[in-house]
Amino acid sequence: MKTFLKALFLTVAIMASVAFGADVRPTSPEQMSGKTALQFWADNGIKLGWNLGNTLDAHKAGVATEGEWDWAGGPPKATQALFNGVKTSGFDIVRIPVTWVGYIGSAPDYKVSEARLQRVAEVIDYAKTAGIKAMIINVHHDGLYTDGGTLGFLNFPKAENDPTEKTKIQNELGIVWTQIANYFKNYGDYLIFETMNEVHNGNWGNGSGTAYEKQQDILFDWNKAALDAIRATSGNNATRFVAVPGLGSTEPSMVISAHNRQKLLPSDGTNGTGKLIVSVHYYHPWRYTVADPDSKTEPLLHTWDASERGHPVSAMASLKTTFVDKGIAVYLGEWGAPTGIRATMSDDIKATHREYIRAVSSNAVNNCILPLYFDDAGWLKMLERSNGLPKQGLWSDVLSDIMASIAHPSSSCLTSSNPSSSSLSPSSSSFGSSSSSDVSSSSSEYDGTPILPGLSTTGSQQPITYYSLKGEPLGNVKPTKAGIYIFKQGSSIQRIVVR
Repeated sequence: MKTFLKALFLTVAIMASVAFGADVRPTSPEQMSGKTALQFWADNGIKLGWNLGNTLDAHKAGVATEGEWDWAGGPPKATQALFNGVKTSGFDIVRIPVTWVGYIGSAPDYKVSEARLQRVAEVIDYAKTAGIKAMIINVHHDGLYTDGGTLGFLNFPKAENDPTEKTKIQNELGIVWTQIANYFKNYGDYLIFETMNEVHNGNWGNGSGTAYEKQQDILFDWNKAALDAIRATSGNNATRFVAVPGLGSTEPSMVISAHNRQKLLPSDGTNGTGKLIVSVHYYHPWRYTVADPDSKTEPLLHTWDASERGHPVSAMASLKTTFVDKGIAVYLGEWGAPTGIRATMSDDIKATHREYIRAVSSNAVNNCILPLYFDDAGWLKMLERSNGLPKQGLWSDVLSDIMASIAHPSSSCLTSSNPSSSSLSPSSSSFGSSSSSDVSSSSSEYDGTPILPGLSTTGSQQPITYYSLKGEPLGNVKPTKAGIYIFKQGSSIQRIVVR
């Protein structure tokens, strides 16, 4: 009988494991670094990031459904192979946008689905297993404004028009974050929480005057409710890094405007501002980056003209002056342009596209701002979802341009206090190798177009040096061992893959 019961128990346990998946969370609290966000990034060599867009943030018929939308298409579910490739491609941090609509119960408990929490944990574990150094999870499309109304519970128009609704929503946000924070409580500070994403009343965060200030005030109160809920769960969450967005599209001017009114970052007690991160999105100019491609002229052919090319310079510099110089970390939680669309267009269009990519990524890095490219697996696609690597062509070129932005940063804040790190390295970890021995370029060099006036990237007829991804010089002979290396000739930087 004991043998039978033991077998029965084992069978039930296996069935439960298959049905719900294994619990991959740390069983006890992991060690926290005690560092500020800026210190954490510098000391861990975290310089560039990537978004798992249109995946856990997708939704169909009012329910979050991984990779599925109300319209046809969408990327496949996330896999370990994808994140292995993201790491191989050189990214140090990933943002995992998560929509919870359809997985939150009714009042007053607003119970979050265990299955949804577990799936998010599995995807985090893919990133950890791949060797990615930090991950971000959030409450994403639960306040998505559409012409038909707001998708989730973060209904900003209701809150703006009814103080009772504003308080009710604020209360639900706190309860939801209490559950998320408790579920992920044991993770070290490499797991970052982001309170919300692009919440607004239909104006995308644009405006001025008293009515606009009221909107800033509402979002400030909601951010405070989320932060307070996270901190109240104690343990590692007492000092976990928490990212706070501005209104709507949360572009640089929007977060700076709120900050100037002291309506951006909530008080974080004895943590000061060292554990807070300002979440900024950068899709300027919108006609060039996210306008509907069905128009055939925007964003496909819109020229990123002289009047716009100074914007990344001034925007990133303003963020540095306002936040970074005061010890407050900033990341571009989303940015990008329609690589997947322009990849088949003219050389002139592709060259301008690459110039835009270089300008945004280099100005962000050089102002100590962490850029996380928004890969939607469609218009803004850069990496293949099957293996996390780019196809040859504009996709590979864009990855090369982004990686080159960290090759020679002008700001010391991106230099690790660890002497083993190097500014040449897109990652401080080496990667696995494949079996074949051919050498192919995974990305191409700068085409000589300056990132900004006065910054040349040409390097012809200069000595050649190869480096490991740790920045270790390997000499002037091309490596033969399978892996990813950095090729440097003069000021020109290129990643190569030896297969």
